[in-house]
Amino acid sequence: MNKLKESSEEDYRTICENIAKDIGLLKDKFPQLKEFNVSNNLDKESCKLRYEYRCHRSNYRGGWTSGVPNPDQDGIWFYIGIWDENDPTESLAQINTQPLILKGYIKNRRVTFLILEGDKTSKISPDIYRILENHGIKYPELQNRKKV
Repeated sequence: MNKLKESSEEDYRTICENIAKDIGLLKDKFPQLKEFNVSNNLDKESCKLRYEYRCHRSNYRGGWTSGVPNPDQDGIWFYIGIWDENDPTESLAQINTQPLILKGYIKNRRVTFLILEGDKTSKISPDIYRILENHGIKYPELQNRKKV
């Protein structure tokens, strides 16, 4: 592996770790994050962040929500993955092929962000979107739209 490739891989690992740390800073504001821990919830090597709190098995059939834990009313489940579109394993992974989410990118890597929040929780998704924006996420579909 050449130095440029190694350097950029390490850059992504650092970005993932910093995103996870920033989410951890929200624990005081959001009780549903009380069990969040960077070392337990981040796979730094693959740049995947998963967290669930007070969840149960899905009652749905079909769609991505049927394949992940679903939150109780006071729970949360989320997934953030930063991945290479040229890697067939990643690009064909079911979690990364959701048609109804915007294609987000940090540098030249795709970002998958999926979240389910319990009905009785303070919504954390806007804060996580801000964290992703602070770490450079861009949405080409939105940036390429002509303003009317």
